Amino acid sequence: MTHIYRQPDLTYLSELYVQDTPGAVLLAEYPSSNSDATQFQNRSKYIIHDPFPPPSRALLKVLGPHHLMCVWGRGLPVASEIPPPSLLIEHWRYVFGDEGCPVWQPCPLDSAGAVSGDLDEQSRYITLFPHESLSPQQQVVDPDANYSLHSKEVIAEIDCPQAPLLERVVPPCIVKLSHGYAGLGNFIIRDAEDELEMRRQLSTHWPAATVVINSIVDNIVGDYGVQFYLGKNGGLVWLGLTEQHFDANKKWCGGTFSLNLQSQLFERLALIIEPVGEHLHRQGYFGLVGVDVLRDSADRCFVVDVNPRLTGITPFLMASRIFARGEGLNEGIYQASCRFWGSFEQLIDVAESTRDARIVVLSAFEETTSDTAVTTLCHLSVSSDSQQRNQHILTELLAEP
Repeated sequence: MTHIYRQPDLTYLSELYVQDTPGAVLLAEYPSSNSDATQFQNRSKYIIHDPFPPPSRALLKVLGPHHLMCVWGRGLPVASEIPPPSLLIEHWRYVFGDEGCPVWQPCPLDSAGAVSGDLDEQSRYITLFPHESLSPQQQVVDPDANYSLHSKEVIAEIDCPQAPLLERVVPPCIVKLSHGYAGLGNFIIRDAEDELEMRRQLSTHWPAATVVINSIVDNIVGDYGVQFYLGKNGGLVWLGLTEQHFDANKKWCGGTFSLNLQSQLFERLALIIEPVGEHLHRQGYFGLVGVDVLRDSADRCFVVDVNPRLTGITPFLMASRIFARGEGLNEGIYQASCRFWGSFEQLIDVAESTRDARIVVLSAFEETTSDTAVTTLCHLSVSSDSQQRNQHILTELLAEP
């Protein structure tokens, strides 16, 4: 039986990683298999099913990497191609104190985009996905095993309740590219027209992709992102859960945190994540794990995704734990890739001047629109004593002038 630990005094995620891989560095960047905006290319091995068109440079190189550094702590350093701006670091210092500010270091990339230098003189990297440009010795988890565990096919190997696996497309169903992420590469098939469009996209962009087909879970009343840390010894540290949000295109866009749900659903969800942790441990994985779980109106739970990595909502969950424990702000909302109608500096000023709530800018990228107005694309977290207040703050913050 797997041991599940609850560590209420845990603050920063690096506190867990440093116990299992001292001296490692968090590489807070995804590779790409179809974007030229990053030096981290997976063109011939460890193919990742990026969307088409590929993510913007702002998302791939700034918003994504920087927000994963928030609430990481100082236990281990972090690395990215573009450093987090000093304005963002000072904002995190204002919210979390010095211990909440990461120790950043540059990625030692050569002109070909490979990590350079002598292996025995380099740090090993905690990766979000296996990297072709890093040698296996430079990655804390064996990249071949890690790539296998990132496949949607792995869910069927785990002894846990899950949506039935189908051998062919039978509407209604969901078709998933084996190595998509954040809901990208998922196709909801309701009829023959949906299937035709899905096959057109696959033949155009990913003709060799492996797909996994599942039946649809009906009457969903809960969609949870459950997070835990899997130690090298096989022990599980429960971090908590968020409720997932998706936009009209079924793309993941954020979520909410509720302190009450953490205790209400712990026993039920612990039974779900135990076999997930056991399977990943047998395959040699350790580190953060995100498990997507659906609950239906009959109170049945189904695992629909397993992500052996930091996920997009991990920093928000860790921040929410801090605010609930230390300030009694028990409700939180996270909005990814939203637009503030003003400068980066103005956004920080508004965030830090809001009372009876905590607004955290997890990452931001300033843009000038065609009419020369400055706007800021950002990932935001709002925590207070109610979701109603959170939504009100978020709506006002993002209102177009």
